[in-house]
Amino acid sequence: MDQMHTEHFAGNPRIVYGGVEEHLQEPVWQAAMPLLARPGYERAVLAYCRRMVEPNDFRWPANKIFAQKTRYITCYMLIALAGRFDLGIGPAPTMTLLKSVVPGSGRQASDLIAGLRAGGYVTAEQNPSDRRELILRPTEALILKIARSPLAFLASSALLEQHALHDWMAVDPLRMGDLLARSMDAILTKDVLFAPFPTIVDFSGRDSGYLILCAVIGAHLSRSGGESWDLQLSYDALSQRFQVSRQHVGNVLTPSVKRGLFSIQNGRIEDVDGGLLTEFFWWSAGQMAHYQMVARESSSG
Repeated sequence: MDQMHTEHFAGNPRIVYGGVEEHLQEPVWQAAMPLLARPGYERAVLAYCRRMVEPNDFRWPANKIFAQKTRYITCYMLIALAGRFDLGIGPAPTMTLLKSVVPGSGRQASDLIAGLRAGGYVTAEQNPSDRRELILRPTEALILKIARSPLAFLASSALLEQHALHDWMAVDPLRMGDLLARSMDAILTKDVLFAPFPTIVDFSGRDSGYLILCAVIGAHLSRSGGESWDLQLSYDALSQRFQVSRQHVGNVLTPSVKRGLFSIQNGRIEDVDGGLLTEFFWWSAGQMAHYQMVARESSSG
């Protein structure tokens, strides 16, 4: 709560999340702030949460890809490296290169890629210019799975600003690879999209933690807006939906409840801390603006 103060922008009183105050002059936040002020912004965030918690066909290793930050970033980075290589502006995406740029240990990266190759999500081919090297290539299936959140943010932003970026990107995995490459370049240049949001980053560091957070926020926004929300917040329902154990769900939810971030009774949301809502609203606006910007760059590039 101490990370916020009240400020007016776009003629609409809003709470500015303190984590982004020093970055407000960055182009992405200049683009994000008008989104926050648009009528229906909360419903756009709710639409994002609905997309993120929908049942899907993820199975190991695919169900583990999005569900934990380090593994997700490793896949995201592989797609970005492959995209840059295909554009002729980067080196071949080898295992050595991938290990040098991703978080976590080299062993973790190797194990993940081995699992993805076994599952058909990554292929490897000899580098024609250096046959000692294997070029790693993400498949269309991996690109579309990793693009799940970017596409959901683009779809939600289209509810606020008329564009067809989501529809155009969703049917073209090559363009999605280019979008993720441009996105990673922007983030590596200056991280103003992840570092300011410690609570969200903390949730994303645990298996399915971010998806559970989306379920909590979505349940709250649907109740506040008088809309239905079919996914109960019980341990059983969340463990089945996100393919983790009941104990793991408890390990994610219990510390947050003790911190007062939200309260849940009988599988239903009772309350969400205003500070957490503000953080999630600003996080979402930054993501919407970011992916709109890089999608437009990709479409014109």
